[in-house]
Amino acid sequence: MLRRLLSLIFVVCAVRGWPQESTPIVLERANSLQSFETNGTRWQELRGDVMMTRDSLTVTCQNALYYPDSGLVIFTNNVEFRDPTRLLLADEVIYNDFTQEVLATSNVRIYQQDTLSATARKAKYRQRFKQAWLYDDVRLREENRRILLSGAVGYLDHERNYGWVAGNPVLVERDSSLRVTTEIHGDTVIYDDALDQARCVGKVTIERDSLIASGSDLVYSTQQKVAVLTGSPVATRAQDVINGDTLKLHFEGEVLDRVEVIGNALATSPADSGFSEPRHRMEGQRMTLWVDSSRISRALIEGNAIATYFVREDSQPRGLNITSGDRLRVFFDEHKISRIRVEGGTEGNYTPQRLMAAAAADTTAARPQSTPPPPRRAPGLPRR
Repeated sequence: MLRRLLSLIFVVCAVRGWPQESTPIVLERANSLQSFETNGTRWQELRGDVMMTRDSLTVTCQNALYYPDSGLVIFTNNVEFRDPTRLLLADEVIYNDFTQEVLATSNVRIYQQDTLSATARKAKYRQRFKQAWLYDDVRLREENRRILLSGAVGYLDHERNYGWVAGNPVLVERDSSLRVTTEIHGDTVIYDDALDQARCVGKVTIERDSLIASGSDLVYSTQQKVAVLTGSPVATRAQDVINGDTLKLHFEGEVLDRVEVIGNALATSPADSGFSEPRHRMEGQRMTLWVDSSRISRALIEGNAIATYFVREDSQPRGLNITSGDRLRVFFDEHKISRIRVEGGTEGNYTPQRLMAAAAADTTAARPQSTPPPPRRAPGLPRR
């Protein structure tokens, strides 16, 4: 009987301050309710096992303050906002019964079944449980694909299953053993669950399977395991360097399978391990590099294809070979070029090491010598 009376008092106060076309919030239960009025401002204090509902929304907490004239409700201590699709937990929530805006602070956690969940120190909903702005130590999680986005600020759209983070953001992907396999950094990291896609813009860096790639725009398909990098992209793996207009990184399982380079493709690697120079070069308009056991096993170069490599025998230099054609198929053995197959417009040029050394010596000899300064006049001799 007491709880019915409390509910009746609460609903009457809510209806007085609520537009008639809207459904007011209803007090279902509370251990105690007290009403106050100061300088024309009315409020109610509820304590112990508080539960309120509005349509399909249910709110529970330990304490609440309700201001019927402004429609504000302040929930504190173990606050739970629950509707049929999601759950919000926080230490304190300020709810506007007129606009349905929600401001949650301190230890905020947002859960939704089979989609993105979030944690932050502060969250604000401008529409009822549809879109959230997140602040301070933001983390967005996609549990099924083991993806975590973290940053200083963020945004979460429940209906679109879409979110982003900014402020030194990082996207981390883990395998089934929870080992980190992919790490993406940038100015803004975006995740779209409907597209199975993550995007990073700004100063982008992706690290995966000992490969580090950078650019200004990255689109990563979490289902197909393909990363497309643009904006002066560069990829490095050990001492190998790959760049072009567009890089497409294909992963098989947890390891890099191949790299596609589209437009102004260039790949270089040291001719001798442990030395940065000289470097083998492969270049063309398009290039595909296949990786096996963390090494490049073969390459396909297309469009004005050129392969420049230094010939070694028993670790000793033997000369320089330059091969060009419409299409080159390059095969590697123990990180060295073993053979090249040319298709269309074949041209080759081999320079033995002795001629390379002679040419280098001639170049040095041909360099202009610095002009010696004029002799100084002996002291005491008259000027002419």
